[in-house]
Amino acid sequence: MGRLIVFVNSPYHLAPAEAEDWLRGEAAALTAVEGIHRGVLSRLTSPSDHWGDHWGWMIELECDAPDGPRRAVNDRAWKLVLGDLRMLGMQPSVALVADSAELTA
Repeated sequence: MGRLIVFVNSPYHLAPAEAEDWLRGEAAALTAVEGIHRGVLSRLTSPSDHWGDHWGWMIELECDAPDGPRRAVNDRAWKLVLGDLRMLGMQPSVALVADSAELTA
């Protein structure tokens, strides 16, 4: 299993609510891509009062098998969604989450 994480910025020409509605539909389409079985869209905000309260979104996609992430990113639908995000100036960044290790103090 693996997780794909996609970070996107807010587009300048859409209100955050409009962008989120559009992005929710696009992200939902990614869950239909072969290799992905679950997706979550989260709004990102600043923990500080000194900065703006809306930074963008994070899309988390859980894959169904070890080769799921590779199958997913090679799917046509995935490429179309990322192309749309780039065209809208949302600057998508995609990462595959590798093995995790718990932090202890």
